[in-house]
Amino acid sequence: MPADFDFVVEMSEAPGGYSIEVSSPCGEDSATVDLDVHELLSRLPTLEAAVLGSAARSRGAGSELEMPVRQVGGALFDAVFQNATKALYLSSRQKAKDRDQRLRIVLRVRSPELAALPWEFLHDPKLGGYLCLHHPIIRYVEVLEPVSPLRVEPPLRILGMVALPGSLGALAAEDEQKGLTAALKPLIDEGTVQLDWVPGQTKEHLFQALLGGCHVLHFIGHGRFDERRRQGMILFADELGREDPLHADALGSLISVAEPSPRLVVLNSCETGTSNTQELFSSTAAELEHTVPAVVAMQFPVTDKGAVLFSRSLYLALAANRPVDEAVRTGRIALRANKDDSLECFTPVLYQRSSDARLFDFTRPRKRTPPPEEIVEDIDLPREKGNRGGESPGKPVPPTPTPSPTAPPARIAPRPEIDTDRWVVSMAVHPEGRLLATGARKSLRIWDVITGQVTWDHRFGGWSTMVNATTFSVDGRKLASGSTDNIARIWDTATKHLSLELAHGHFINAVDFDFSARHLATGSADAAAHIWDLTTGTKVLSLPHARAVRDVKFSPDGQLLLTACEDRSSYVWNTGTGEQKVRIPHEDLVLGVAFSPDGQRIATCSEDHTVQIWDAQTCTPLFCIEHRSGVRALTFSPDSSLIATGSADGAVCVWLADTGDSLLQIKHKRSVNAVAFYPDGQYLASAGEDKLVHSTRLPETNA
Repeated sequence: MPADFDFVVEMSEAPGGYSIEVSSPCGEDSATVDLDVHELLSRLPTLEAAVLGSAARSRGAGSELEMPVRQVGGALFDAVFQNATKALYLSSRQKAKDRDQRLRIVLRVRSPELAALPWEFLHDPKLGGYLCLHHPIIRYVEVLEPVSPLRVEPPLRILGMVALPGSLGALAAEDEQKGLTAALKPLIDEGTVQLDWVPGQTKEHLFQALLGGCHVLHFIGHGRFDERRRQGMILFADELGREDPLHADALGSLISVAEPSPRLVVLNSCETGTSNTQELFSSTAAELEHTVPAVVAMQFPVTDKGAVLFSRSLYLALAANRPVDEAVRTGRIALRANKDDSLECFTPVLYQRSSDARLFDFTRPRKRTPPPEEIVEDIDLPREKGNRGGESPGKPVPPTPTPSPTAPPARIAPRPEIDTDRWVVSMAVHPEGRLLATGARKSLRIWDVITGQVTWDHRFGGWSTMVNATTFSVDGRKLASGSTDNIARIWDTATKHLSLELAHGHFINAVDFDFSARHLATGSADAAAHIWDLTTGTKVLSLPHARAVRDVKFSPDGQLLLTACEDRSSYVWNTGTGEQKVRIPHEDLVLGVAFSPDGQRIATCSEDHTVQIWDAQTCTPLFCIEHRSGVRALTFSPDSSLIATGSADGAVCVWLADTGDSLLQIKHKRSVNAVAFYPDGQYLASAGEDKLVHSTRLPETNA
């Protein structure tokens, strides 16, 4: 399913209600909505009884039970799909239909209260009833883990397990086993699918079977939600057949021993999709997102017949080469068609972290087509396949500086505002001042700062891909980007060719060229900073950290590397030896670092609301600057006399670098993610979640 047909709804807590951010094939929208979540949550026991009762009772009785489900579904729809959002949904649905594609609804939920709501109930009678029967609905929970691709090479290895402790009611497990086997038999016969069953019901049996690896783990049994620990669990049997529970976090650890690792886990057991209103990762399915990129679970108790029918339909759809999200929708429809007043079709939930939902292609392999690039103002942007970087067995090679350009920077008068129409996550100003690069979701763009127009736009595949980092080389000939698809890219700014790709094991949060542009430093969520030789595409140095690295900066002479880490510290490293020279402590995550261009000072900023300034020569603290909120970005002016900072409360401040005295304050409407001085030092660019790049003229100083 192309990511271009994802209707993405981000939901989080906000003053006065809940913040809704929508990204769709037809545009974006944002709003703050009023939703009585606690009242809706109080209805969950009634809704659970209605869902289970509708499946067990005779035809005709279900219509009365459906009334509370429709009421809650309508309330959820009316709260989220207001005005412009509803218009975007309608136009996106039509656009997908015109392209013969199915629109997917992706829910990026950041509030535990909202995550506990049954979003699969979304309902509008004028738009065809329940949305989940028309579109795949994906619950996306953001976790700081690598996103493994779902797609694998045949044969697809499915590992099934049945666990029925003697103290619990029996399930129609044998029927489900037969149905799963029958659905996959054609593919099993041709060798495309391999189906194995765990020969036992204990944790030890599963552990031994997982050591052989699998691509799909299918569990048939019982689930439960532990209110005391606020976490879901599934129930194994012990050696005597008694209940032996395993909580979700431990289950994730157990699954992680598999090699190859599962791309999909199907939990055909009750309450594995149930969550707590205080913990975002409380459900079994959500917790497993740390380990598995796609999980299908049940948010309510499920009948034996419903479990068997859903499972069989799910795998029939997968065998027909349907992606996982569409296979889940197919399973819903099978439940609805079997008994059209049954509400069990709302019981399955899908959690997924990969934008590509196809397990593997059962048809003849085809060469992947790269995502199209948008060409603006008739600029020719030829494509060139990048080279993949690798490891170098050699010793670290310290960067070698080259002479600086002698020509003074041009005086540029940029537009006061450039509307980017999306959150700006990263930003860099070209050394000549006329161009500016911004990184956002799914895009890396270059802007003419005088006209405010895009001169180049590269689109990334996948709705979850965020361009976290951008930087130009000192000579302006190269542009580097780092993103959540785990790749750092080097672009030639003259030809716009992609010249090099450097693969990582996790999200890339930061990139920086050394002075010679021969080396690139990257900071990654793999808990390391890396230095790469760009002439060979090899890694020459890795600097391990305790947690994710959020920023990296070379010293002006390239002899040192400054890193920001989520372990509440910043570090100074020798790039020739890899030796750690200095640790700069903070009280919270360190998000940004900078060397002054003259090499005399170091600046670090943190979620603890502070900016620390240190002497780079003596490695001693000089002074501290305080904000009212977490500081997300900082930079020095070209002449090293000023420091600019940007914070989560929208404040942008300019300070004197020798004293810390305040020179200028600017206020954005929302969080600021990036700040950058123009090369002539006359203007400051700042950008963030208000979707605007602000360029502010700086006052004269006596410095």
